[in-house]
Amino acid sequence: MAKQKKKDFNELIYIGVGTNMGNKLANIRHAIDELNTNRIHVIRTASVYETPPWGFMADEWFLNTVFECTSELMPQDCLKALQFVEKKMGRERNLKEGYESRIIDLDILLFKDLQINTPELTVPHPYIIDRPFVISPMFELTQNFFFYSLEHDFEELKNKSENPELPFVVYYPPLVNE
Repeated sequence: MAKQKKKDFNELIYIGVGTNMGNKLANIRHAIDELNTNRIHVIRTASVYETPPWGFMADEWFLNTVFECTSELMPQDCLKALQFVEKKMGRERNLKEGYESRIIDLDILLFKDLQINTPELTVPHPYIIDRPFVISPMFELTQNFFFYSLEHDFEELKNKSENPELPFVVYYPPLVNE
């Protein structure tokens, strides 16, 4: 199958979403509402996947998805908006402890096919190709579209996945699909 570039990709932002505390599905829905009121418009979401914690041990598994968004915000301002939403929803960051359970986690995965490498923000996200809970929902949204900033498509990454059984779809259809 030939590689395609999404027609309007230069306008799209992909945000990884995770939660393993409280009413997890409600947390994801709340994040959609908050982003939409903070100048980040959620166009589509992938299905919601249940996955084990990545990078740390926890009793509660995560619900993960990816939001496809548009925004007029610059990358650093988009990051600040995501952090504002996380804090507003009750996330407390303890950077000394590493990964931990959280009510909501919002990560910029891809930003308008840009490459960004600053102390505050790296795009594409540095672990995008290592996380099945990102690869599966990104494949769902993008299929075999080629990302110049990433040098991969998600069909290829999904086929190379170490554990094709994970993640598990727990909510379909997607929450938003314009």
